[in-house]
Amino acid sequence: MLTFLLGSALALAALGLGTVALPFLVIGAVIWVVLLPIRLVFGLVGILLRVVFGLVGAVLGLLFAPLALIIGFVGLVIAFFGALISLITPLIPVALLVLLGWGIYRAGDRANAAQ
Repeated sequence: MLTFLLGSALALAALGLGTVALPFLVIGAVIWVVLLPIRLVFGLVGILLRVVFGLVGAVLGLLFAPLALIIGFVGLVIAFFGALISLITPLIPVALLVLLGWGIYRAGDRANAAQ
C-alpha cells in the first residue's frame, strides 16, 4: 500500500500534478495510519474466529464423516438394486410366458403319468 502511494506521488510529481495530489496523498496516509490499529484488531479477531471455527468444523467432520459414509454406502446399495430391478423389469412378460409354458407342460405330463 505504501509502495503504491509513493509510486503514485512520484508519478504525479513527474507529471507536474504534485501540488494538487500531494495533500490528498498526505490525508490518505494519515487516515491509513489512524485506522491501522483498528485493522490490526479486526485481523486478530478474524484469525481467532478462523481458528475456532476451523477446529469446530474439524471435530464435527470427524464425528459425522463415518455417519455420512454409511448413509452414502446404503444409498449406493439401494441405487444398485434399483438399477438391477429396472433392468429386470422388462423381462417380466417373458418370465410369465415361460411359467405358462411350464404349467402347460406339467399339466400334460400329469395327464400322461395318470394313464
